[in-house]
Amino acid sequence: MDETRGGAAPLVIRGPAELIAAIPYMLGYHPAMSVVGIGIDGPGGACAVRLGLDVTADAAAHLAALLGAHGFTEVMLVCYGPPEAADPAMDLTCAALAEAGIDIGDALRVHDGGFWSYLDRRIADVPLRPTTVEVQAVVNGLVALPSREELTASVAPLPDPVAAAVARETARAARLPLDPTAGLRLVREVMAGVGSGRPPPDLPEIARFTVALGAVRLRDEAWVRIDPQDLYAQREFWLHVLRRTARAYRPAPACLLAYCAFLSGDGALANVALDVAEEADPAYTLGDLLRQMMEVGVHPSAVRMRMTPEDLARAYADPPDPGGGDPDSLTTKQ
Repeated sequence: MDETRGGAAPLVIRGPAELIAAIPYMLGYHPAMSVVGIGIDGPGGACAVRLGLDVTADAAAHLAALLGAHGFTEVMLVCYGPPEAADPAMDLTCAALAEAGIDIGDALRVHDGGFWSYLDRRIADVPLRPTTVEVQAVVNGLVALPSREELTASVAPLPDPVAAAVARETARAARLPLDPTAGLRLVREVMAGVGSGRPPPDLPEIARFTVALGAVRLRDEAWVRIDPQDLYAQREFWLHVLRRTARAYRPAPACLLAYCAFLSGDGALANVALDVAEEADPAYTLGDLLRQMMEVGVHPSAVRMRMTPEDLARAYADPPDPGGGDPDSLTTKQ
């Protein structure tokens, strides 16, 4: 299930054609073989949630419960696909919304360059044409990738020769592990550079950094230093790091990218980042936690890390560093 991203100025939508034009920018990619529910007039604005056309009654009920839990009383539905695949998905979703007491403002189907309305039979095979919404989206800095597969590819490891260099640098960093104090200093130095205008870290520094993040204490040090007031820079940083991280060390940066995406309302990016973490380590605790929070519909504002670096040091009972305040030992916790 993919949910909308936030943080940009709202798109002004007037009618079904502009609603259809807005959905790719709400999700971050152009959906296909999907049913999308757009909650409108909720306490936090609009929200789009996507399911595949193979939606089950349980999944449709979960979508309705998710939208209802966030205070949406009206939903616009858009299915993407031919009628033989879209109609059953639309029927299940409409039934689930009705059961939850949520009104359906419109129900549309998009296929082969046109759209139809399930509620107004006069709207049939209307050609899709450019609208002002695309201009609004570009001005707002939004991007819609061609497909969810393209979104998945955007977090994938870079190919050779970068991949080969990543393997060499990571092997070198793993042979020369940092002591706990040096690890904390490295993490703090790298995180201080995010959003500062400094160039992104190079491959040797990323290798040392991601090997260090294999210690939960150091991962948490990076997590607590993510600035929620500058999520664009944070997301770009973690995406840069993740694509240059060896497989064994991907769970930490993938989860921290997912956290940044989740905070900014970009559930689609958060989901594909969590897929990367799960592929590398299905038992990674932070990945499981973030996935569960998304699936039960926890609002992004409730996910924000409230702990300060000082709180974190106390939680880990870090002893003082005789040389100047950094802990000299780590206690890893799950």
